[in-house]
Amino acid sequence: MRMPRLGITARTRAGRRVAPPSGLGFPFADYPLAFRQRGGRYLCDIRPEAYATAALAGPSYFVDIATGNDGNAGTSWGAAVKSIFVATQLGNAGGVPFNVAVKAGVYPRANGFTNSGPMVVPTQPAAYRAVGGRVTCWAGGDLGWPGSPDGTYGNCYALARSNVTAVLDLAHANSFGEPGELARVADAASCNATAGSWAQVGGTLYVHRADGAAPTNANTRVLLVVDAFALDGTGKSVYLEGFDFQGGANGGVFVQGVATRSLVFVDCSARYAGGPSHLYDGFRIFDTTGLVMLVRCIAASNAKDGFNFHWGQGGAPALHHLTVDCRAYGNGRYESQSNNGLTSHDGLVGIDVGGIYHDNFGANVVSNGASRLWCLGTEARDSLGDGLRGGSIAPVDFNTQETAIFWLERTKSSGSARSLVAGDTSALHVRAHRAGEGQAQAAAVGAVIAAY
Repeated sequence: MRMPRLGITARTRAGRRVAPPSGLGFPFADYPLAFRQRGGRYLCDIRPEAYATAALAGPSYFVDIATGNDGNAGTSWGAAVKSIFVATQLGNAGGVPFNVAVKAGVYPRANGFTNSGPMVVPTQPAAYRAVGGRVTCWAGGDLGWPGSPDGTYGNCYALARSNVTAVLDLAHANSFGEPGELARVADAASCNATAGSWAQVGGTLYVHRADGAAPTNANTRVLLVVDAFALDGTGKSVYLEGFDFQGGANGGVFVQGVATRSLVFVDCSARYAGGPSHLYDGFRIFDTTGLVMLVRCIAASNAKDGFNFHWGQGGAPALHHLTVDCRAYGNGRYESQSNNGLTSHDGLVGIDVGGIYHDNFGANVVSNGASRLWCLGTEARDSLGDGLRGGSIAPVDFNTQETAIFWLERTKSSGSARSLVAGDTSALHVRAHRAGEGQAQAAAVGAVIAAY
């Protein structure tokens, strides 16, 4: 059964064709991408679904948190299962690529990808698509909140719960219009004295909401030191569309392990990942050989970076990343330093089209090693630097380090002290870049900032 199609980046033949810069090194022979400029926008001529053809043509399984039952066959909406991991188990058992339709709703870890433990990894190529709205998967589960305040700390509500990374206020938004985060304090007495805070003392969690209301599962969400989506080297190619991840101890979307596969994320988000003792990223992707594509994805309010790509296998890196119309903001919580919206390392080659990166506690867009990045129409603004996190990085929008090279085509920056910084012996090549009023740029001895 064919699942309903959600919005993807449309193929387009209109507009001026844009050629990649010499020296980029992206393997276009393997991934035949094309780029066009239409008015003030850049478009990528690609269909993400083309990288999940086998999975989308395979058997379908259906998940519905409201009406499903994990004892069902999962082969129709009338026989839907309740948990995403059960659909993965059914697909794996079939031994062929498969796809999963997930009805919109909120899925705690007991019904998400992880079965309240390690992720159930798809051992066949798999596609997961939200149907009827957004699917939220969060790293925790409903709690048995007390109906009355703590007997000793009367402004707090206390219950047994350990391994907490964050407490969200679902009733009040932060400056980005998303659930606010209560501040972590050292002990129960501090929590009692501080509206909008929480403390973990041994195995007891104390919560003091800013509005003074009793915490409930409707107004308060507790994220734990567990994974939300964690793919290891046994996992095959994955396509995800329409998923919002909250929390994730090792990253909101964490991919590790040596494997050859395609990873495609469309209209997905990762927020509130990591914690004080594990400073990790929204999308944290390591060591995959193949294309990693993110289209209209958001990485926000994570402990460290928004989008972070690494290669740790030595030799010529074989991970190639493409981000299209993505956003990253508010990343860098706790005492984390050098927190970026988009960052790549270890000689990786990537392309960003139309990204918006802002209000991160470090450089908004940065690469190091011998990495290469081509930015078309990317906007970076309002970097906060990491001084508030105990670091020394000044607010900067585009930053190259070591021997990295950026090509910036019709990009924009504003609001940060520095628009462009080329460190070490790196290079920033610019074409029609627009810097904000009063923004400076700086190049170290041996580094280059020049038109191309």
